[in-house]
Amino acid sequence: MAFSVGDLVDLYDFGFRQWRGEYTVMKLPHETGGILYKIRNTKTGSQQFVKEKALRRSRLGPFRIESLQP
Repeated sequence: MAFSVGDLVDLYDFGFRQWRGEYTVMKLPHETGGILYKIRNTKTGSQQFVKEKALRRSRLGPFRIESLQP
């Protein structure tokens, strides 16, 4: 399942073993010189490089841990 620049995606967090979102695809693997997509968090603006298997089409709201919310 290939993604395009601008696609909204969820990211699988292997530490928490769950999906979290929402990210925008910024660069494709051939643009980053390897097999990684560059994505940007739509809420915080943080950026990272991830493999395709860690992404899926966006279906969830922003990630948060309920127990830490006021």
